[in-house]
Amino acid sequence: MTGSSCAIRRLWTILDSRLSWKLMFAHVAVALLTLTLVICAYAIRAIVLHRDDILLGQTVRYDPDFAQSTRLLAQLLPPHLPQETDSPNSLTLLLRDLGAGAVPGSGPLGGSLNEHTGIVILSVNGTVLSVAGVPELQVGDQLETLPLPEWREAFQAALAGSQDLAEGGPLIRPAADGTVLVSAYPIRDSTGMLLGAVGLRTQPLATAPSSGPAALLILVLGLGFVIGDFLVTAAIPAVLVSLPASLLLTRRMTRQLRELEAATDAIVRGEFGRRVAVLTRDELGHVAERFNLLAIALERLEGQRRAFFANVTHDLRTPLTLIRAHAEALLERAQPRDASMRDGLERILAETDTLSRLVDDLFTLARLEERGLPLFLQPISVEDILADVVETLRPLARRAGRIALSLDVEPGCPPLQGDPLRVRQIVLNLLHNALRHTPEGGVIRLTARREGAHVVVRITDSGCGVPAEILAHPFTRYQPSSDPARGSGLGLAVAKQLLEMQGGEIWIESQRGEGTTVSFRLPVATRDSSAALTIPGK
Repeated sequence: MTGSSCAIRRLWTILDSRLSWKLMFAHVAVALLTLTLVICAYAIRAIVLHRDDILLGQTVRYDPDFAQSTRLLAQLLPPHLPQETDSPNSLTLLLRDLGAGAVPGSGPLGGSLNEHTGIVILSVNGTVLSVAGVPELQVGDQLETLPLPEWREAFQAALAGSQDLAEGGPLIRPAADGTVLVSAYPIRDSTGMLLGAVGLRTQPLATAPSSGPAALLILVLGLGFVIGDFLVTAAIPAVLVSLPASLLLTRRMTRQLRELEAATDAIVRGEFGRRVAVLTRDELGHVAERFNLLAIALERLEGQRRAFFANVTHDLRTPLTLIRAHAEALLERAQPRDASMRDGLERILAETDTLSRLVDDLFTLARLEERGLPLFLQPISVEDILADVVETLRPLARRAGRIALSLDVEPGCPPLQGDPLRVRQIVLNLLHNALRHTPEGGVIRLTARREGAHVVVRITDSGCGVPAEILAHPFTRYQPSSDPARGSGLGLAVAKQLLEMQGGEIWIESQRGEGTTVSFRLPVATRDSSAALTIPGK
């Protein structure tokens, strides 16, 4: 790929990445294209109106300057015509003197009465009385022998007494090797009697194209220069006018779009109270209004959802407590020989624990989202809190399938900074998840090490590992699964949120068939680091 194509591709990528740039570029392009089309339309109109003059060279126009020369000459000749019979050469000498510049004149094509101008004087019957500068004519020739038809027509009109040079000449006529001027005017004496006519003809002037293709080429070149010059002089003002207008238009449009984009991101983060300012009354403004209506509806639904979970967690606590109390009482009174009853009661207790944890997680989320969750950060002994959780869950691990729990805390491991109640809840959730995914006879290992300014706790099970589709988003709430034993994923989501509020972090490492390791870290406690915080909800 060449450098120019790469530059064009980069430029197009930049233009395509921003709506404001695309709108501005389109606005300026439309302005310049419209200007170009207008110029071309005027040029084509000019060509159509004057196509014969330009391409074919069939130009017949009146030249007032050359006409004046012919009229002056006709006024000078009457005293000299009667002498023609006495001295035939006197009139010829006079014409030569006139041709030397006695009666100067000029026209738009540069024609003038000089030594290059042909002069012919005819009698009233059309006979050539005198000629100068026209070698193809001789004295005594007739009108019909004049070389140009337009000149003959001009002489015929003059001999008929016409003094209207706009009709009888002079005419501008393209010849084979240039352009000539022809004219004729009647000669009258003082009484008004017609004595003859005088006519002028210039030599060919090399100002006209010699052929149709050459004329077309010159036309195209000239038209190109005119259009180019006009575009340069007109494009700059057009850009200067259209660019600020496009900037204002695109800025107004993209401002509303940026507002919508920011509000959409806020809604995705759960900020359902976010609204968009309606900046225009056009379609974009209508979209902003509809977005606000959507946000209101989502906020109402989210409020209903939070209220529902808060009510459910509150209403479930009492029956769960009663179920657990009755199951424990029945288990204490059960005889050792009633193995099936004891197994059933232990299963009831285990499921009651599971439901209790789920209710606690829902209650925690409700407090996080509605009115904030108080945290009491203080130094916590890592070994003490981990050992307490392990001992609490060891009976459940035995009942779940003789699963072994091991604890390994690095000697001299410093205390971590956190809320004891919430840290215990986090470890309980992670251990319950490990128990749920560890097969009978498996092992769950808890380790704690200091790594830099943090204490890292790892919980490793010997289960089958986490599927790739779940591992991609392991902390999503209410994550669907084809295996009911895997739970809803609510415990991991709660653990992640609680850790982040205490300045911690959580991550998961897993291989299919090799087990899973869930790790989290919290800051090492410092002296006088106790604090009471209230983390506001969304």
